[in-house]
Amino acid sequence: MAGAENEPSRAQGGRDADDIRRRLDTLGEQLASAQARHAPPTDPDVAGRGRAMGQALRLATELVAGVVVGGFIGWALDRWLETKPFLMVVFLLLGAAAGILNVIRTAKAMQEGVPPGKDLKVDDDDD
Repeated sequence: MAGAENEPSRAQGGRDADDIRRRLDTLGEQLASAQARHAPPTDPDVAGRGRAMGQALRLATELVAGVVVGGFIGWALDRWLETKPFLMVVFLLLGAAAGILNVIRTAKAMQEGVPPGKDLKVDDDDD
């Protein structure tokens, strides 16, 4: 038989199965410990910081968007009406005002979602 020498005997097959099972168990333990090390943090402060960073980025984006849109409208009107740079300056200021109002409106909406006592940290060390 051509492949008879490559086939393990029945006695050796039992040892191979035990060896494979032991190696699989060891691998499973190593995998579980690696997953535990790389699990996302369950600390509520970490999630709160991430949420706060997202809100801060949103506020900054709202402010910048107002200035950019106002500046673009002023630039386009200046080119169309040939009033350079008057309308661009006016619309930049209007865009900045609109951006600030959007930031205030959004910040107030965010504050309504905060539980009482959590919106302001007071340092009592000044007494």
